[in-house]
Amino acid sequence: MALRRVTIEMPSDVLVQQGVVPRVFFDHNESVEILRVYAFQPRERLLLVRVLRSGPRRTADELLAARDSLRRRYHLRDFEILRVEDGGSAYISLLRQRNPGVLEALVEEFGAGVTPTTPSVIGREVATLSFLADDDTAKRVFALLDGVGVRWRLRSRRAIRHGGINADDGLTSRQREILSLAWNLGYFDIPARTGLEKLAELTGLSRNTVSQHLRRGMRRILRESLL
Repeated sequence: MALRRVTIEMPSDVLVQQGVVPRVFFDHNESVEILRVYAFQPRERLLLVRVLRSGPRRTADELLAARDSLRRRYHLRDFEILRVEDGGSAYISLLRQRNPGVLEALVEEFGAGVTPTTPSVIGREVATLSFLADDDTAKRVFALLDGVGVRWRLRSRRAIRHGGINADDGLTSRQREILSLAWNLGYFDIPARTGLEKLAELTGLSRNTVSQHLRRGMRRILRESLL
């Protein structure tokens, strides 16, 4: 059955109550935009996000110095600030935390049948969330949300081409995810800002497996580019 990108809207309080976003997050921030969702661990979320701050602008050094305190404040297993934007009023980060509440219920109930995607933005009052699913699975998601008392509104439901996003680049989904994660963490920077050990920790894979995925993915890209 064809996949669709489904976008729904719900009160942000629902996600705060479920622990998706800590309530204290909005003490200093306006919103968090989910740029990329990595599906490596079934009971964890590894997210690339853009945070829009509401407090005073902070330099990159100030934000980096506060990384550990922010990780503890927001109950994150991992928190990496990758870059600061707009003069310190926003930053891009990678975060990891356990799937909480209704999100874990969705993961356990539907597994790979539901894939979170963009656009997903959680603001002070309203959250806009998107996911990929076929029609039958989407109906079951809606029924589950109704069953746990979540008020939601359907914003859009659009078909995507067969094979998913970027299916024509010759990469497997795992190769694409690991290459994306490595790129965003600075694995390919000179000098490199991260290594195989960190990538293995975040993905739950061995260093050798991560290396093989990277090499095979890069081999496919270079073969298409250079031949």
